[in-house]
Amino acid sequence: MWVDCKHERLAAFNGHLTQTVKFGFGLLGHLDKGGHFEVKQAEVAPGHWDMTTLNLEMTGKALLFATIGVQKREAHRDFQRVSDDLTLTQALDILNRTIVVADNR
Repeated sequence: MWVDCKHERLAAFNGHLTQTVKFGFGLLGHLDKGGHFEVKQAEVAPGHWDMTTLNLEMTGKALLFATIGVQKREAHRDFQRVSDDLTLTQALDILNRTIVVADNR
């Protein structure tokens, strides 16, 4: 766990499952030993913190039958402040332009 002492904020935490984690004595489900997670957040604008990184790799079972398999990686960057009076149409236009740029990278 990392703490930003200056801002008194949790900046990051990560972990590794060293044992199987059971829910409801294993009847509701479990997460297998060996899974790991990482979460980071940062101040993206003065006084505003947001998640910048999320990495998850977990396997297990839910309700004894359903297999759980999560592999997720997210990285967020280039945060930009938008106008307080932004309309829904303008927001949609910004998102559509962003998606095109992301696809072209």
